[in-house]
Amino acid sequence: MVAGRDAGSGMLRKAMDKSEIEQLKKRWTTQQICQGEEALVGKSTFPFPVMDDGFVDLRGIAITQFIKNVTINSVDLSGAALERTGQFGMCKVEKVRFCFASLQTHLGKIFNSCDFTSANLSGAVLRGEFSKCDFSMANLTSAIGTEVRFVNCIFVKTNFRNRPLAPISVRPANTCSIRARVSAQKTSTWSVQNNLIPLLKSL
Repeated sequence: MVAGRDAGSGMLRKAMDKSEIEQLKKRWTTQQICQGEEALVGKSTFPFPVMDDGFVDLRGIAITQFIKNVTINSVDLSGAALERTGQFGMCKVEKVRFCFASLQTHLGKIFNSCDFTSANLSGAVLRGEFSKCDFSMANLTSAIGTEVRFVNCIFVKTNFRNRPLAPISVRPANTCSIRARVSAQKTSTWSVQNNLIPLLKSL
């Protein structure tokens, strides 16, 4: 079970465990999935009511569409999965929860105050800016950064094994909380405005 505070807001979010997420996945019908995807691009209403905390409930949805050129705000995608051609491209994503989500695809381009706690981003391609996002316990194994920048993000027990994100920028250096698992064969440095500084520490 994972609990914490929503990135950027400081608000305590509800703890969830894997069995709860599996139940959330099973509730989706094919029709509801299509409706949820259409709602993300503004072409339909959401299939489930807004939760008590004000977040739209899309927990556990399996997204297969290419979601692009839209703004997504205050949506709970915990336990969701981007499958086959499912990806976010040229989107502005704010205050969205991706806890335990499977995001092994393309993500871009502006993510602000999003929660990626325990998300699986192994092999993902990240593009653009991630600001005030929480990547605690996330899996970024073999993830690739394409002109990606992290601003005021949290990396606690984050897995960066096999390939560091590059080219990347982390700024400002003294406000990023970084304690991440890194491979001994890789350099434990981040590039910040063309200066190499030792920020990653093996646990």
